[in-house]
Amino acid sequence: MDKNINAFLAVARSKTLTGAAKLIGLTQPSVTKRIANLEETLGAALFERHRRGMTLTAAGQAFFQRAKRVEAELRQGREEVEIFSSAGLSVLRVGSGPLFHLDCVAELFKILKSKYPNLLFELSTDVKLPTSELINEGTIDVYLGMTPENLDDDIYIKYVTDVEHGIVLKADDPHAQQAKIDPSVLKGYNWVIFAVDPETERSIQEYCVPGSLDHPIIDVRTTSFTTGLQLVQGGDFVMSAPLQLAWVIEAAGLIIKPVIKGMPRRNAGVHVRKSALGYGVIKELLAFFEDFEFGYQTERVAQVKTDIQVLSNE
Repeated sequence: MDKNINAFLAVARSKTLTGAAKLIGLTQPSVTKRIANLEETLGAALFERHRRGMTLTAAGQAFFQRAKRVEAELRQGREEVEIFSSAGLSVLRVGSGPLFHLDCVAELFKILKSKYPNLLFELSTDVKLPTSELINEGTIDVYLGMTPENLDDDIYIKYVTDVEHGIVLKADDPHAQQAKIDPSVLKGYNWVIFAVDPETERSIQEYCVPGSLDHPIIDVRTTSFTTGLQLVQGGDFVMSAPLQLAWVIEAAGLIIKPVIKGMPRRNAGVHVRKSALGYGVIKELLAFFEDFEFGYQTERVAQVKTDIQVLSNE
């Protein structure tokens, strides 16, 4: 990619010259010069300079959208060429929601590492939407989790399961013995929300308000599923979570209950750039999920209880 455009993208994302210089391994004066060269070539100011950093002008915002597409096309083209040249991936960057990373990512990495011993695996468990942008920018190569709305056509989706959310309660909560939870009984509870998934928060609002709960009181947003469980353990909190994680939740001494007129189901699966589908490691990853069953159907609960107890004692 053109070195000036590369500098422009770095500044647009980091919003400071210093941050951009660190991002692409240049000095700050070099970044400044490249931005000036690009602005001269285009005949327009791309940034507004402020004391605390730089923000895109209207022209800069328009160019940013185009430049990101060029970057994505170059990345995808490089991947397609590498597949033919057998160069392959050196790093596999995986983003994962709790449904997958608490259940199967360790096992998945173990299998892939045995077949690709020189491959470095990087796991991010606080992936923020929009997922399409993160995948196309190369921030992550694969996303394991609930399928966001409005994904780009360049992203391949392998469906794995439907996700139905329930309500997590303390085991001694008065409502824990009910077969299903009515939203009206949750009035007065504080909610813990998994902060990286705004679609789940929206589904909670849509579910609770018609059920006469009014708007739920959201006291905590967290990117840590374990922290959410600990908050429910220690106070008057409830949390929404996938029913498939019942085995993890029960191992923590909590209860998860389905809800009356359940929350909208969502698809979950594997999301990857179509241009990367030819890599051997991607093919192996997709094959792993062919006949996959989540851990709540296996015999791993005892180990999870031990792990969670260790976390609770730290």
